[in-house]
Amino acid sequence: MSINYTLVAVIMLFVILISIQFTLNKIFMILKEIKDILLNKKIKDDYNEGTRKY
Repeated sequence: MSINYTLVAVIMLFVILISIQFTLNKIFMILKEIKDILLNKKIKDDYNEGTRKY
């Protein structure tokens, strides 16, 4: 019984690519949440600025 090194290398590469894709997707989702939070904060600040009495 011999080890097929090509098959092992392809499987390792496939696993690494899936891991990178998962990580990039997670980063993208976090950045999207941060963007939504900042936009909501800006909308609230703009609203408060317009209703503030001096």
